[in-house]
Amino acid sequence: MTDERFIPWDRPSPLLTAIGGFARHATDPLRAGFTVDAPKTNARGFLHGGVIAAVGDVAIGYALAVQSDPPAGLVTVNLSCDLLGTAREGDWVEVVVTPTRTGRRLAAGTATFTSTRVIAHVSALFMPSVPASAAGATGDRAAVTPT
Repeated sequence: MTDERFIPWDRPSPLLTAIGGFARHATDPLRAGFTVDAPKTNARGFLHGGVIAAVGDVAIGYALAVQSDPPAGLVTVNLSCDLLGTAREGDWVEVVVTPTRTGRRLAAGTATFTSTRVIAHVSALFMPSVPASAAGATGDRAAVTPT
């Protein structure tokens, strides 16, 4: 990590753990970052668009979840990425999340990825996850078990 204000990402995410090397801001839940290393690049050595999508999804979801107490469980229902530039291996990329909506049924936010300039904008829409036990009480299809 090139920025001492960031600490290792300690929120559970098997995908981010597998790719490795992500950080969150020590005091601001709306900021994250990472150094572009080999597992995050495409065959040409540029930051892979799939990494941008995955990090955007997790960073926005986390930032929205902690807007409530206790943190809400959220499920992604839409994700959009505008890839405007790129970063190379060794570059530090900072992610800044802006919550745009936090309601009972939907939450939304955006993330801006910046290296030496803006390289991507990610937008995401989430809905609360409903545990299977609670879903049965509302008639949600997730509670139905096949016979």
